[in-house]
Amino acid sequence: MSVTSATAMPKAHSSAVATESGSPAAPGSSSPRARTVPPDSRAYPRGSRADSCSSAVNETLPLSYSCPAVAPLETLRRKQALIKDRIRSVVHQEANGVYLHGRPGSSKTYLIRTTLEGLGQRYAYSNGFVTPVGLFDLIEENPQSVIVLDDVSTIFEQPKALQILLAALGTAHHGSRTRTVRYKTNSMDRVAYFEGSIIAISNLQLAGHSNQVLDALQDRVHVVGFEPTDEEMEAAIYEIASTSPRGVDSGDAIVVAQVLIEQCRTLGVRPSVRLFVDKALGDFRLWKSGRSESHWHDLIHAGVQQAVVPQQHELRDITRREQIEAERCLVRDIVIAHTSREDRLKAWSARTGKGQSSFYRRMDELKRASSDRSPRQPARQAMQLV
Repeated sequence: MSVTSATAMPKAHSSAVATESGSPAAPGSSSPRARTVPPDSRAYPRGSRADSCSSAVNETLPLSYSCPAVAPLETLRRKQALIKDRIRSVVHQEANGVYLHGRPGSSKTYLIRTTLEGLGQRYAYSNGFVTPVGLFDLIEENPQSVIVLDDVSTIFEQPKALQILLAALGTAHHGSRTRTVRYKTNSMDRVAYFEGSIIAISNLQLAGHSNQVLDALQDRVHVVGFEPTDEEMEAAIYEIASTSPRGVDSGDAIVVAQVLIEQCRTLGVRPSVRLFVDKALGDFRLWKSGRSESHWHDLIHAGVQQAVVPQQHELRDITRREQIEAERCLVRDIVIAHTSREDRLKAWSARTGKGQSSFYRRMDELKRASSDRSPRQPARQAMQLV
């Protein structure tokens, strides 16, 4: 079980960006003839998010690309607004709990956490496996907070945990917000007084769990199903791409989004924000840094299909690069393990068969990399390159 508390303010996504140009080119290469897609004044009102389609990244997208329609993004925002209002009802103590379920990879957790943070609400976040006593501990340790239970579906299969949830989400007969939650066994008798709220997130409907006690639980919380359409997910992906996610330039990120969405359509796979942010962008970053043999198009194709697929692009030889990186790692380990110059060179020669010039060359490279590191990034474990 992982539990964290958070109060940081979120960063809002900027508006969606869309443009077009020639066929996709690898980052860093010269782009083909470009032209901006003019927003349709009927579909994209002036000043709207979709009106930003004629942005400065218009040279990065292929000619087949067109700005995603504003309607899916607007309907998605309306659905999200209802969810955020349910979260507000919890924060403002108009409700004791919310059960949000729906499509995997649709940013349910992100939406809830950023809404709570935007409201300045302190909350405890738990994901993974939670036992009944672990749930009781959470309630006891956070008596006046919002507790977020993420992907903890096993709770709803445990009668003891359900009884604890029923007690924590009930309403006192005298109108007080304080609910008495008791955990009693043969060896202990513990009582917690809970005034907070509980938000549960799952991919499963509450009714999909096999326990009759769930009827009583459903009566105590707002149950919200979130099932965005594929078109709404595509619009969300393009909007996220416009914010330069994971340090990828917005122009590159939009091209990655387009390639991913086209692959999903071709293979009949439902697109998701997680598929874009956690996987497709990671494939692109790996390729752009020169650390993959396969082209990022092929990596995304294989990721969507979840299989080894015939590659459509030439492989890249990265043997030499990987050898250099391995030697740098070896030098770092030798420097940590040995203090004398003689012992370091002896260990280096024994492992590589190379002399001192190559050892010091790799050490100099590590020093330069260390000096280029951001001041906020912690240095590796107490390594002195001397």
